[in-house]
Amino acid sequence: MDGTARKLTDREYAKESPTRRITVYFDGPTPDEALILEYAATRAEAWEFTSAAVQAGLVVTVDNKVRPELRPLPCRSLWH
Repeated sequence: MDGTARKLTDREYAKESPTRRITVYFDGPTPDEALILEYAATRAEAWEFTSAAVQAGLVVTVDNKVRPELRPLPCRSLWH
């Protein structure tokens, strides 16, 4: 290896299995109307998304509790 980074192709990202659960919390007009969304993501997607979401003022948590029924993170290619 020459020490340079290599950008993965979309096909290579598609092969990577989600290993992280991203939970995004949105305040509602009342505490009972708060919205919580969960997504499955790869480690890299979770890192990139969380960095952007926190800068935008969102509250986000990431853990490794991925479940089969979790939706994939929308617009995956933005978070590579």
